[in-house]
Amino acid sequence: MEQILPGQHAWRLRFKIATKTLIAWAAIGGGIIVLFGTWLPWFSLFAGLQPYRGVDLLNGRLLTGGGALSILAGFCFLRRGGARLRWGIGLLGFVLLAFASWSLFQLLILYRQLSADPMLVAKLGPGLIFITIGSFVVFATLFLNTE
Repeated sequence: MEQILPGQHAWRLRFKIATKTLIAWAAIGGGIIVLFGTWLPWFSLFAGLQPYRGVDLLNGRLLTGGGALSILAGFCFLRRGGARLRWGIGLLGFVLLAFASWSLFQLLILYRQLSADPMLVAKLGPGLIFITIGSFVVFATLFLNTE
């Protein structure tokens, strides 16, 4: 059995509160990055004259909803905490990361097909990269321990 000294108990409590705050703000920040990425262009045609943003497409709208849900879950975790909500945030991050990675892979296939046509002049945008990074931040909360 481990003996706890009087100063260690206060240190553990501060560490637990700091980790809880870190998880909440990572969920909120990752959700904001995902939302920001949906408003950025994912790709454009005719050398940037016709951009396609994430909110213009169904996949982007689904990712926007996931980002908003992550922000809401982050604020709920900041207020209440709980192991179930922490697992929910981490699993939401995993789903967002898997869907964003799949969308990025499909976008690269589309870009490869469109870049073969010299009249279209296809160009990739930064939107899905931001979404992938933001969803990875939300997913990383699963590996932070509050105990």
